[in-house]
Amino acid sequence: MLEAWYLPGLEESPAEWLEGRTRAGAAFRAPTLSVDRARAVAGAVREAVLKARTTRSTEEVIGAVARAAGKLSADGPESVAARELLRTELGWNERLVRETLEGMARTWTHEALTGLVDAELGGTASLDGFVADPQWSGPGQRRRRALGSPVVLQVLAGNVPGVAITATMRALLVRSGVLCKLPESEPGLLPLFARLLAAEDPLLGDCVAATWWPGASFPAAWREWAGWAGKTVVYGGDVTVEAVRRSLPADTEIVTYGPKTGVAVVLADSLPSAAAGLARDVCAYDQQGCVSPRLVYVVGESTRPFVEHLAASLEDLAEQHPPPGPTAAEAVAIRAARAAFEFSGYDDGRSAVESPGESLDWTILSSEDPAARTESLPRVLWVHRVPDLQTLEEVLRPLEGRIQTVGYCGTQELTKLTGIGARLGVSRIAPFGSMAWPPPDWRHEGKHQLLPLVNWTDFETLE
Repeated sequence: MLEAWYLPGLEESPAEWLEGRTRAGAAFRAPTLSVDRARAVAGAVREAVLKARTTRSTEEVIGAVARAAGKLSADGPESVAARELLRTELGWNERLVRETLEGMARTWTHEALTGLVDAELGGTASLDGFVADPQWSGPGQRRRRALGSPVVLQVLAGNVPGVAITATMRALLVRSGVLCKLPESEPGLLPLFARLLAAEDPLLGDCVAATWWPGASFPAAWREWAGWAGKTVVYGGDVTVEAVRRSLPADTEIVTYGPKTGVAVVLADSLPSAAAGLARDVCAYDQQGCVSPRLVYVVGESTRPFVEHLAASLEDLAEQHPPPGPTAAEAVAIRAARAAFEFSGYDDGRSAVESPGESLDWTILSSEDPAARTESLPRVLWVHRVPDLQTLEEVLRPLEGRIQTVGYCGTQELTKLTGIGARLGVSRIAPFGSMAWPPPDWRHEGKHQLLPLVNWTDFETLE
């Protein structure tokens, strides 16, 4: 049974346990936390954070965090353990697990983390002490310092492995500690990272606590933790966000990351061979990420030539590296989507292309009629034709603010496409083949990564 917890501050071994199962059916357990134990854990995290602020520089924190995270993807026993953990939890094959870890790890390097701090905070100096404010035009001088809350509370979704680590790193970079409710579908990777961090630096390891409890409940331990948190970070849908908000003290700041989708645009001068890049984006994370493409729009011509190349690319990837099977509910939903599409008539040029035989490895639902309806199903794509980019903008307007990434191939009217993306609130526009792997400093949902987590203190003098 997998251990889904890491809780500094517990003086006794847990006696009572909560048990759960991941999306792939792997059994795991986490301790039942009483209020007293939850208080002890929160107190230990806060104490470790305050001590680390005086005994560790931000540069030292970045170094320890990067070394611990690097072990998850580098050759070695830690990486073997991480890959085995994800295969067990998610049911993914070795290639998908390795690609996901390696892709996430590119944002976890020392260079990437330092670059993020530099880009958003102007360097590490403002996290270690007061620095001069070059924009100050008043009398005397003003100096500024940035720090996160001593404790950040996190509620995480598990659709993409590694997000829990990324969210925790962000908190550590702004010198906060973390109390985390782990996702049910992938509860083991963050505790593994926390143990690796503790091996690098025991004090920093004590700045992270993580555990699990069932569903959307808010037990007494949660309410205790909520009282310690200056800020709360939530990954989840509107229902989850509102439930968390109601469970928090009224003055607790909340940073949210909601469900988003990816849209792919095949510009008029695109080459059919670009379909291979889009297929890779679809298969990354088994299409579970907020950047994963679900809607595809072919501008100008018929969808058929591109769909044929896309189908061949998806089938090649499925043959080389078979995807995990869908859950029973997903299988029912995929078959229902195929049937509904096929029986709705062909007067608008509809056609369904799917993996051979009874396989549910991938599905393309293609129509010459523009539309923006889609569902979150693994490796299922809705492909539509639009006559021009103006029509595309009109079709996508109902999704304004809900599109995370627009992928593209071709160059014709690319500038016009970027304008459409900006007006629709898209946070990133990127070529096919790179949709699934944003750069380290990308603005998730159009937000800075670190700035929402920090508080600024201004120090003014007359001299």
